[in-house]
Formats: sequence, structure tokens, C-alpha cells
Amino acid sequence: MPSCAGKMRALADETKPRVVALDFSGVPDLEYTALKMLTEAEKRQRERGVSIWLVALNPEVLSVIQRSPLGNVLGRERMHFNLEMAVAKYLAAPGSESPP
Repeated sequence: MPSCAGKMRALADETKPRVVALDFSGVPDLEYTALKMLTEAEKRQRERGVSIWLVALNPEVLSVIQRSPLGNVLGRERMHFNLEMAVAKYLAAPGSESPP
């Protein structure tokens, strides 16, 4: 059975997104290994032309990310309070198309 990451990779290969928003609302904390994996995944996707956005980070997770190199890479532009705000920003960007 494919892993969650494997399923996401297959879906991304099929759909070729410009942005992938990851909803962190159910993530209570972020330990070092998970942060390292997330940082590496963001780098791989960025090299493929895909922008990773993080959404609904609780204060503790947000603090961990902001203190890490990943926080510098993402900046405030790619961390969003909620999914609705992320979608609104995406749709407002030049060249964005409304979903069908």
C-alpha cells in the first residue's frame, strides 16, 4: 500500500500543480525529523516548479518553522492563517485560473 507521501507525489506528477497547500490544522507539534523531511520535500518541489504553502499552523508549529531554515525559505508569503485565505491569495495572483 503506497504511503501518503507516495500518493501525493503520484497525484502531483499527474496534475502538475503550481501550488500545493498543506493543511496543518491537525498537527499539534513538529519534531526535528518531521521538520527535516518537510524541508527536504519543499526543496524538491521548489526545484520542480511547485510552491509549497503551509496553512493553519498552530502557534507552536509556526514558531518551530519560523526558527528553522524552512521559515526563511517560505517567508510570510507561503504561510497562511487558513485555507480560505490561501485560496483567495492564489486566485488573486496574476495568471491564476478559477477552478471549474
